[in-house]
Amino acid sequence: MPRVTYADEVDAHFGIPWTDDLKFEKGELACALSEDEIDALPQARAEMLSRLMIDQPNSEKEDPIEWGWTLPGWRRVMDRWDKDKIHVILGGNRSSKTTLCSRLLVHLAQQIPEAEIRSMHVSEERSIADAQRYIWEALPARYKRAKKKSTNHSLQYTQKNGFNSGKAILPPSTPGAERGSTISFNNYRQYMADPQIFEGWSAHAIHCDEEVSEAIFNTLLARLTDFSGRLILSFTTLQGYTPLINSLLKGAETVKTKYSSLLNRELPIEQVSANWPDCRIYYFWSEMSPFVNANELIRTYSKQPLEVKLARLYGIPSKAMEGRFPKFSREVNVIPHEKIPFIQNDGVPVTRYFVADPGGSKPWVCIWAGVMRDGSIYIYREFPDSTMGQWALPHINGVGKSVGKPGPAQRPLGWGYSDYQNHFEDLENDEEIFERIVDPRMGAATVREKEGESNIITTMANLGFVMRPAPGVEIESGIAKINDALAWNDNDDMTDENKPKLYVSDRCDNTITCLLEYSGQSRTEHFKDYIDCIRYLMVSGAEHITPGSMVATGGGGY
Repeated sequence: MPRVTYADEVDAHFGIPWTDDLKFEKGELACALSEDEIDALPQARAEMLSRLMIDQPNSEKEDPIEWGWTLPGWRRVMDRWDKDKIHVILGGNRSSKTTLCSRLLVHLAQQIPEAEIRSMHVSEERSIADAQRYIWEALPARYKRAKKKSTNHSLQYTQKNGFNSGKAILPPSTPGAERGSTISFNNYRQYMADPQIFEGWSAHAIHCDEEVSEAIFNTLLARLTDFSGRLILSFTTLQGYTPLINSLLKGAETVKTKYSSLLNRELPIEQVSANWPDCRIYYFWSEMSPFVNANELIRTYSKQPLEVKLARLYGIPSKAMEGRFPKFSREVNVIPHEKIPFIQNDGVPVTRYFVADPGGSKPWVCIWAGVMRDGSIYIYREFPDSTMGQWALPHINGVGKSVGKPGPAQRPLGWGYSDYQNHFEDLENDEEIFERIVDPRMGAATVREKEGESNIITTMANLGFVMRPAPGVEIESGIAKINDALAWNDNDDMTDENKPKLYVSDRCDNTITCLLEYSGQSRTEHFKDYIDCIRYLMVSGAEHITPGSMVATGGGGY
């Protein structure tokens, strides 16, 4: 019996690294260099290019694994194979993500004796049409020419029905093995019909082609324990920040970027997940693949909204699945804290506002915002912040509404009014706050004190912390004003005249999450609290005030 091989022991590298000296011209492999440039190359290099142009196309048909091209993005995944348990590949249209994953599975099946590998898709139909077809194309021709079925392998395949019994069992790769490695094909509908079908088995690697639910994701992770297995997710993020995507990408650290000439900005190509240890996120751009007409793709989507371009060409999600703020995106509206103008240079004129939404037993929710001379608004601080945990977690209720659920930051603090006052003033550290705004309903709500009945506004004013109630306008009016501040023409380049007015510091993680997730589907939605603060700010007419034009009161009001 062969020794058990663990997935993290395998060298995931295969194929021939793509070189920029080559190009595809009308579907044919050609040299990108001129004759003079070829003549100037060292002889060995010129001979290698010539050999590749002659040998590679035919050899790849015989063995796509050994002779197929591997792109730089592919090799980033290969390089991290032994280090990370979860590999998330978010790709644009035709960015080669499925080709990589299929070839990687076949490579693993050849390298690991009696490997157990799973390929997942949305439905049986999609599995046959996509996942199983790609695996068949990735198989070396010697397997296809061999006897289709024996006691230790089975490679019976048709385009109409896929692999027989939903399994591709390769011939044994090592002497003494009782059978070859198995690639089993499953789909998410099976889980929905019977969750137990994903229990009781182990795998060296699992590939999910198209996004899975959180429940399936967690179930599959448990199936990897026995073999130090690897989970690969690959899809185009057309639904935006779904609960799983939010969990994987929330607070992710960008470790590699690349300049996009189409969008005129740096965009991520590799990130490290903050919430999931041993999870790497890779972005496969459509324009990075030499096998597609990137210019044609770019022309196709050039007039589409920004969120469509980001998803379709770069694999980058930019909005919530059912969010009320479709223009809000991390790429446009989230600013590194140190790059906020009045943080970067404390001499820059700014008018600062404080907004509070007092809770009952929950902590108060507050934001601090600065308004610039050009009308730009920067939310630069929040309370509770990420040091206290997430305010709300993605959750869809029993009737299909995305309402979230309480996060750890909602735990009661047991604070009184003076505790809030002291903490807020400590955070501000003598900042000049132009105006303090509070939820008109909670601010005026009656509270009992030793001296009798009062309200939050009066009690805080007696402590020297002056707040005024926000105008009591309809929620939808406030939502519209937020969307107005996020509006810009994303079909044109961003300029001083064409840009949104509302930005958020990257330190304000709870505010960002709420802007991405808020659906407005329920008055008890847990993503609404920070949105309420932004609403109060917007309907209160927050604007830049020239220093000295108004006189401050002692408690921070004017």
